[in-house]
Formats: sequence, C-alpha cells, structure tokens
Amino acid sequence: MRSAAPSLLAIAALVAFLCPALAGAGAAKAELDAIAIEKAWTRATPQGAKVAAGYLTIRNEGGEPDRLVGARADFAGKTELHLMNMVDGIVRMRPVNDGLPIPGNSAVTLQPNGYHLMFMELTQPFAEGETVSGTLSFERAGEVAVSFQVMGLGAPGPDAETGQHQHH
Repeated sequence: MRSAAPSLLAIAALVAFLCPALAGAGAAKAELDAIAIEKAWTRATPQGAKVAAGYLTIRNEGGEPDRLVGARADFAGKTELHLMNMVDGIVRMRPVNDGLPIPGNSAVTLQPNGYHLMFMELTQPFAEGETVSGTLSFERAGEVAVSFQVMGLGAPGPDAETGQHQHH
C-alpha cells in the first residue's frame, strides 16, 4: 500500500499542473469562436484581370478586441488589406500595414470605397455564381477560413442585389 501513495501524489500534482493549461486551451477556443465572418463577397473579373477586391463583415462576439493582421488566398499571388478614401478631393488607395482593429462586441465591415481586401496577381478569373476561398489572420483568434460569393461585374453587394438592407 505504501507504494500507491506516491503514485496518487504524482497524479494529483500532474492534474494540478495541467488544469491551468487546459483552461487556457478553452480560452483560445473561445477567442477563435468569437470571430464570425458574414456576407463575404467579391465581383466577377474580366478575362486577364490581375486584381480583384474582397468585402465582408467581421463580427467580434467576444469582449476582447482583436485585429485583422493579414489574409491569403490560393487564387492570388498576394493579398493585402487596403483603405480607399478621399484626400483633398482625390480618391486614394493605400495598403494598411498595421492591421485593422476589431473592437470587442462589435462588427467591422470591409466594403467598396473603404477598407477592403486586395487580391493581386490573380491566377484565375472569377465567374458570377462561383465561390472562392481564402483565410483571414487575426492577432488573437488566429486563422479563420472565409468563402467569398462571386457576384456580377459592378455588383454593389449582396444586400443591394437582393433588395435587403442592413439595420443596425
């Protein structure tokens, strides 16, 4: 019986050691689950086009802020986060190198004439009705897969085409 006591003590010590690690794994899963991607879309591209833009809404359902820090897509040689805005009456587009904050319990929408993903060095054209996939990288949540619905050339977005409007 004496030899069983050290074993029980060793098991108790191991459980005490692992419990905080297991709790941390649950917290990481909760952070990943906090990010939801909605209404991801892009436009069809003409044959030979080398660039396209991607739009979506990122909903952070957790209390902690996160940051979109990157993106990639198999159909593009390079994917960047960009901002299009008006400066001195001129429309300008520039890469956003420091990421995009996603506050806790809120949503951020990437849309035409604002923040958007730029897909460069396209390896294939996009046809209306297709779906193309990519991955978003977040500071806290890690990598999140996303599927973009390909809409028609010049499409204003999924809500406009179906006659639906977002209400906040």
